[in-house]
Amino acid sequence: MFLLNCKIAFRNLLKNKAYAGINIAGLAMGLTSFILLLLFVNHESSYDEWHPDLKRVYQLREYHDFSTPDNRPYWQVMNESRVGNLVREKIPQFKYVTKVDPDWDYGVTLKVEGTAPLVVKNIRDVDSLFFKVFPYTFLEGEAETAIRHPGTIVLKESAAQKLFGTTKVIGKKVKVIVWKNDPGQTFTVTGVVAEPTGPSSLPFSALTHSGEQEEDPDNLRTSHFCEVYGITHGTLDLDLLNQNLQKIYIDYKKSVFMQLNHSLDDFNKEGKQRGLKALAMKDVHAQPVFTTPWKNKAGPVMVLSVFLLLISIINFINLSTVQSVQRAKEVGVKKVLGVNHGQLVKQFLTEAAMQCLIALFLSIMLAELLSPLFNAYFEVPLSFWGSPALGRLFFQLAMVFLLVTLLVGFYPALVLSRFHPIKVLKGNYERSFRGMALRNALVVLQFVIGVGFMISIGIMYQQVAYLSQKNLGFEKGKLMNILTNYSTEDGFLEAIKRIPEVKYVGSTTQVMGNSFHVPQMISYRGTKHRINTVTLTMDAFPALGVQIKEGRLFSNAYGQDTINSVVLNESANQLLGGKMLGETYQFEYPGGRHEFKVVGIIKDYHNEGFDKAILPTIYKVSQLGGTSSTNNFLVRIESDHPSKVIDQIETTWNRFFPEFPMQYTTGEQALEVLLKNDKRLMRMILLFSIITICLSLLGLFALSAFMAKRRTKELAIRRVLGASSFQLIKMLNQSFLWLVVVANLISWPLVYWWSSEWLSHFAYRIDVPLWPFLIAGLTSLVVALLTITIQSGRAVAASPVKALKYE
Repeated sequence: MFLLNCKIAFRNLLKNKAYAGINIAGLAMGLTSFILLLLFVNHESSYDEWHPDLKRVYQLREYHDFSTPDNRPYWQVMNESRVGNLVREKIPQFKYVTKVDPDWDYGVTLKVEGTAPLVVKNIRDVDSLFFKVFPYTFLEGEAETAIRHPGTIVLKESAAQKLFGTTKVIGKKVKVIVWKNDPGQTFTVTGVVAEPTGPSSLPFSALTHSGEQEEDPDNLRTSHFCEVYGITHGTLDLDLLNQNLQKIYIDYKKSVFMQLNHSLDDFNKEGKQRGLKALAMKDVHAQPVFTTPWKNKAGPVMVLSVFLLLISIINFINLSTVQSVQRAKEVGVKKVLGVNHGQLVKQFLTEAAMQCLIALFLSIMLAELLSPLFNAYFEVPLSFWGSPALGRLFFQLAMVFLLVTLLVGFYPALVLSRFHPIKVLKGNYERSFRGMALRNALVVLQFVIGVGFMISIGIMYQQVAYLSQKNLGFEKGKLMNILTNYSTEDGFLEAIKRIPEVKYVGSTTQVMGNSFHVPQMISYRGTKHRINTVTLTMDAFPALGVQIKEGRLFSNAYGQDTINSVVLNESANQLLGGKMLGETYQFEYPGGRHEFKVVGIIKDYHNEGFDKAILPTIYKVSQLGGTSSTNNFLVRIESDHPSKVIDQIETTWNRFFPEFPMQYTTGEQALEVLLKNDKRLMRMILLFSIITICLSLLGLFALSAFMAKRRTKELAIRRVLGASSFQLIKMLNQSFLWLVVVANLISWPLVYWWSSEWLSHFAYRIDVPLWPFLIAGLTSLVVALLTITIQSGRAVAASPVKALKYE
């Protein structure tokens, strides 16, 4: 019976090529998006599963406010280095604890004798216990001895191939240059490790052992931040472990504060609370510190994929039931010949399964073809056939196949198998076709989703355009930020100042794309305020092109500017009362206090993403009260051809620092990075919208064809009685356009709620506009009208004689 059903299903596919092709193509599009989503979810959830021992590895996270984007404390990957030794001594459950230099997200130069310097990212400095914690496979060398002594380096397989063209590199020398005027340190290659079989949340190209991670600073006032990882003897109760970690950490902090003549309670009152906890390695990737978790990142695409699959299923059901007119007599004859209801259901489910199977094969091919585009969106290396978990993927697809087959096949099978043989063999179809309410509801649902996508595109486009054109508070055009420190000693600064098109050169810790915040507690008129502090050079403000609101900027003409003068932004001015020009405030520290005078107020300028409000900030040139520096070397170019000036600057750089290639970004590039995710999401929704609208129109086409088929005799009689073609088309259109109107009425409030939620994540946003709703509503009506008119026109144009000749 099964083979017979397969043969019948195959013949019906050949007989109804057009309907079958539309069914399969629509379902393939929905399944393609779902397969890509499965690939992404499998990849992201497989982090740190490439070795069984990683189940016993934990990452330590310290709660503090050092280098946070808003000066608030977070559970950070960066720990004060003394935490590593503290855990080793106080928590016996940890077998080994290792310290790793943080990934500062800039390239380091690797130089092999006789070759050009190569900029490589993810060069991490570690202590000697790293391979006691992380079970990497060595292709060359041994884990026990590879980084036992300082001055050694272990390369990833890919890095070894890039540097030497081979993995047989034991004993060879690599010079590591960390900064532009760094003389460099030569390391001996003692090992090459294989790439892990799955993704890792601790990426590296090479591991150096300089010895810096072995020792902690002697001065308690000095901190060295690093990442800390530990491997336990066995499985642990994580809650109990974290309770112990918090207790020993607080005891340790109390001891340190006592030695510094401070009180931990006073420290906590200032909002600088501290803490320590462990996080299982399998959860590290899912809980990043300052970036969006992958589950949130995938959320919109997950919803889009499910909606698209749902629409393709709806489309399949509608098109299948349209064919019920043609299949009615077949069902009637089979029932007369003794075929029972269950056998008919199996037959139609077999037909649905065959179409689903073909759609699944097509979707796998499409997923492989589209994976490069999907990878570019999510910045991940996905491939269907290259998936490390191919077995699990096939099992998931088998489950999806069964579910989709039941969803697309069960209702049509139920409808077709319930035809009454006497009625259909008499030609009386009308009373046999039920479920119009359900089919109408499915079409409405399709248009609810399609209209929702169209409106969302309009709102997202307007928000992104608003951010792109927003006054940033500084001039992003012709601004260049070189990834290096600002130094007056190496000659490079003076050399580029002599380039005629270079107008200003400066440095600041607060610039778009690379900000570094230092919170300080200040006193103004007896009230304490915790406020962000930024250190900069005299020319930093002119280089950025900030806008002065009151007073003046820093100038070499005023000797006090390098001692105790400060400039506030608007937010800081408002925080401190709104009339701060000429006022003074105090900064107290152990052993004394400094007083600073406000000489100017600038307009707020953006240096972070648009999801964050601009921080109240104090800007100073003075080194008093503490300072900080980041690798921001700002250059303001005044030329109609800035790329040529950048080439001159790069040539000058290479003359001064031949072993350290220049790395830079422009103001426009920094802004593009901030808007990248939103623009990607908008393009993704646009693609899904186009596919969804096409599928919705196919569904409407199917329903209008079904209705026209049912009303063939009615249309013929009306034609005979004198009704014009226009009147008949108008009558058919009216019965469908109300479905589109209802879909709009349902979609509008839902999209308004969603868009309000999405816009609420931006500190700077538009109000929800009206025009996307109107345009989407009008477009859906016009497109539906054209689709129905084309289908209705065919039915009206048919000869009434053929429809009535047997009556």
